[in-house]
Amino acid sequence: MRIVEHVPVLRPTIDTLVWMVKWLGIFIVMVRRVVLVASLANLLCCAAAHADITVQRIPIDNAPPILLLEGEFTHSDDPQVLAREVAASGAKVLTFKSGGGNVVSAMAFGRTIRSLGLTTVQLRATECASACTLAFVGGAIRQAEPGSIGVHQSSFSSDTNLDSHTAVTAVQSMTAEIMTYLIEMDVDPKLLQLSLSVPSDDMRYLTASEMRSYRVTSGEISNLPNQIATSKAAPTDVPATGEGTGAKSAEMVPATTEQKALAFMTAYHDAWSMENASALQFMDKAYGDVVEFYGKATPKAGVIDEKRKFAMRWPTRAYSVKPGSERVSCAITCRVDGVVDWYAKRDVGDRVSSGSAEFSLVWNPSDERIVSETGKVLETDKGVSQPVRLLSQWHQENLHCRGSSGNSAETLAACDRRETIGAKLQSVGWCYGREGEYGYQMEWHLCDGRSSKSSVAVAATEHVASVRQPKPADYPSRARMKGKTVLPDFKKRDRDFNSFRTRIRDGMKQGPNFAGHYSVIQIGCGTGCSGVVVADNQTGRPARFPRGGEDNMYLDLQFQVDSRLLAAQWLDYDMNRCVIEFFDYDQQTWKVVSKVDVGGTDSCYRSISNNLR
Repeated sequence: MRIVEHVPVLRPTIDTLVWMVKWLGIFIVMVRRVVLVASLANLLCCAAAHADITVQRIPIDNAPPILLLEGEFTHSDDPQVLAREVAASGAKVLTFKSGGGNVVSAMAFGRTIRSLGLTTVQLRATECASACTLAFVGGAIRQAEPGSIGVHQSSFSSDTNLDSHTAVTAVQSMTAEIMTYLIEMDVDPKLLQLSLSVPSDDMRYLTASEMRSYRVTSGEISNLPNQIATSKAAPTDVPATGEGTGAKSAEMVPATTEQKALAFMTAYHDAWSMENASALQFMDKAYGDVVEFYGKATPKAGVIDEKRKFAMRWPTRAYSVKPGSERVSCAITCRVDGVVDWYAKRDVGDRVSSGSAEFSLVWNPSDERIVSETGKVLETDKGVSQPVRLLSQWHQENLHCRGSSGNSAETLAACDRRETIGAKLQSVGWCYGREGEYGYQMEWHLCDGRSSKSSVAVAATEHVASVRQPKPADYPSRARMKGKTVLPDFKKRDRDFNSFRTRIRDGMKQGPNFAGHYSVIQIGCGTGCSGVVVADNQTGRPARFPRGGEDNMYLDLQFQVDSRLLAAQWLDYDMNRCVIEFFDYDQQTWKVVSKVDVGGTDSCYRSISNNLR
């Protein structure tokens, strides 16, 4: 293992990574999530080990550096080198750029990371895949962008020579060790099943909804200010190593006490919107020993008892601070004032409470505890059964998110607020859209049997354009397969496809899967990148599909053997939009039937069928 004192920086640039760390401290609801991972074997390795792990520093002005672990995990790597680097640099945040490697080594790093109390953060542009995810889950606090964590089946190293009995024994033994490790790291071992469903020559990147449902991240937001020195970076263009010099330096400053107080206030209302056990667990840690509680000095036990009684009366709750109403001032302590909209419901009698209230919290930044709380109701909504105020907030943020510049900070903040409000609406039993509806038809409603099965945060984000979906039955295959499959002539006629001959042959040997006598074969070309070959099983001639590569990232396909219709979903980076195109493959010509905009980048981490519901 090697230590590098300075990194010219990865892609994305330092400011992107620092922005994400800041985002973690301000916008994330305190939920426990998990990161899967899995690779199967001591000798099992999911990517060839090209180089030992290196520890690199990403410098941050006026704050400890962020550490980058880059390379493949090997037997020779010593996790104590990381421990010494943490001690020397004071780093509290760790990120990865690794395609995997040795499982045992990765778990050793994970245990060291946990013992050091490090926060692990992962960006989509610098993946952590295969065995790397085992190291990632060692983080005491873990957060990751959708699509940044990759999993698949493990395989034995190419130089491993084991008989079948020994191999099976090794796999079983290592599977048990991995499951034990995942439990130790508070990761659901059932997630191992997902990795085992993905072939070792492919990769599955976890979507936003999978991260939520599988608890892909973990940690309490209230712990973040102590563990992460958040910073704000000016825009900067930093070349990758070897691409030249002249990069602009990023100007970064630590998060202010006021920003930390606002982050705590956000976490407080987000936590109070959770189910009772999680909400009360947060509150137990949020208050000081004695609190000035609505004008009366009250021991912490008395405050928590009041909170518990309220939670039992109103177990279904959603609280959302009105954007722009927040005010904060700090001296020795910080006072945070604002207006919060609420919706609450009892389990019996269908009684509903809805309205707006002022709140005032006095927060001590030295121990991150509330020392004073007061507030008053401004307005209540009589005779309502709907969360009218939260719905109004959601529609306002949705308007700003969809109607403003896609790359501006204001737009991104509006989109984040919309997602948070949408998740709270779902938690109190409201759903966005029903099965079979499209964007212009979808509305918020009380969840019922016809409600969309997709998560509301996802459904609320993405609106399928009102375009008629072509049906496979309208484009029947013109011919069916006759005789045996003819393989390509890679030495002569089809030599342009020689580099992919094994994948093409293996795909064609499975028989036609599209338009009667064709085999659609998708071949990976890197993180989120793939190309497609469509081979004629009757003539043996392969051809290229018109979408794929770096111009059409996260390509997903949907097709069937008895139809000429093929749906292709991909990310348009220029527009930052996820689109689905329908093609008719008629007479070996690709004809575009229609094109559907299904939403922003995260939509491309869901399947075509989910996006078209």
